[in-house]
Amino acid sequence: APENALYALIGLYATSKTIDFVQTGIAISKVAFIITDCPEAIIQVVLHDLDRGLTRLDGRGGFTGDERSVLMVVVGRGEVSKLKQLVKAVDPKAFVIISDTAEVLGEGFNLP
Repeated sequence: APENALYALIGLYATSKTIDFVQTGIAISKVAFIITDCPEAIIQVVLHDLDRGLTRLDGRGGFTGDERSVLMVVVGRGEVSKLKQLVKAVDPKAFVIISDTAEVLGEGFNLP
């Protein structure tokens, strides 16, 4: 019956979310990739205003072939909005990608 199928889907969804929670825990972090023409200024605000470290990667535009700096920053879920505000204030044209990351090991983050 369609009703039973709906219950099965809801149960499957709840089970998968529970398994994800058990495996990754509650402390989900975010990773941000910031592609900018003003890397030095953004590095300074991330280091001093956000009090986070970051990694600078060298990139090249696929369409233009121009060299660009890509900054990778790992932040907690609560720091995402502040990071976006800081980046926008320094470089409104920056391209920012923010996604979930399931596990972060290292300084500034809890080790299991």
